[in-house]
Amino acid sequence: MTAAIPSNPILLTPTWAGDLEHFRLLRASLARSPLAGLKHHVVVQTEDRYLFDAYAEEPNVVLRTTAEVLPADVERERIKARHISARTGRHLTRISGSLRRTLGWPRWPAYTGWHTQQLCKLAVASEAGHDTTIVLDSDVVVTPSAQVDDFQTTEAVVCFAQWQPLGELSGKVRKWVDNAAKLTGPGKLTEDQPVNTYFDTPFVFDGTAVNGMLQHLEQQSGRPWWQHLLNQPPRRWSEFGLYKQYLARHETRPVQWRAPDLMHYIFDTRDATAVVQQVKALFERPDIHYITLHSQSSGKHDWNARDFTDLLLEWITTQ
Repeated sequence: MTAAIPSNPILLTPTWAGDLEHFRLLRASLARSPLAGLKHHVVVQTEDRYLFDAYAEEPNVVLRTTAEVLPADVERERIKARHISARTGRHLTRISGSLRRTLGWPRWPAYTGWHTQQLCKLAVASEAGHDTTIVLDSDVVVTPSAQVDDFQTTEAVVCFAQWQPLGELSGKVRKWVDNAAKLTGPGKLTEDQPVNTYFDTPFVFDGTAVNGMLQHLEQQSGRPWWQHLLNQPPRRWSEFGLYKQYLARHETRPVQWRAPDLMHYIFDTRDATAVVQQVKALFERPDIHYITLHSQSSGKHDWNARDFTDLLLEWITTQ
């Protein structure tokens, strides 16, 4: 008989000042959803904590900082990388990342917020007592149809999946998959082999599997798992990619690969009125449990998330 899969689910959101507007909306929607009773671990960059302090007073919110979650030397390098990136700007930061990938120098691009947020997810998901960790990025809105069973079953480890032959992939997704295959080996993937290309949130981690994966990384490298990941070329590794490959190659328990049919993604958020109308309509659909309003905090676009978050907050809090 197959042993039942344990479940003690928590929610997890790594975030920072740039995503505060989206986070406000996430928390408002969560508080009015069937997931409201779950502990919500929120990991903020240490210097941004003051912006999120009020949320520590909300029921079931566990507010933590990167200083509390990351190793001390990683936190120190993260702060240094944030200061350098702020001074150099997006263009020079991108060039520095390219130099790190080709020459192995400078060191700091490996410690930017995008990378350290991934480490935070793995660190929290691996903690004792967290059998199931449900990752929600700040730009997710939870609808009244959401259920804990979207992420768990007692018969198997749950993982969301979209399948595509490796040979059809390109760009960053191909790089993430190739790197995950290398780190979770042995053996190479074939070009016709279907691989899981779901890299969004909600995403669900099984604690036993995460710990097995981190032990595998340490045994293969002879280094702490976080250092092994930080030694990878910047933006060439993905925590989700690693986990999915580990499940596919090493997990001995049953894995239930679920299509992400409960999720809906809105990529163009420049028209605030249109965004609000779309979200209101999606809230009426019982088949949609999670809506992602893709964050533009990277500075690639000039419209402000607050154009629609204020309108949606007003609407959601009156439901």
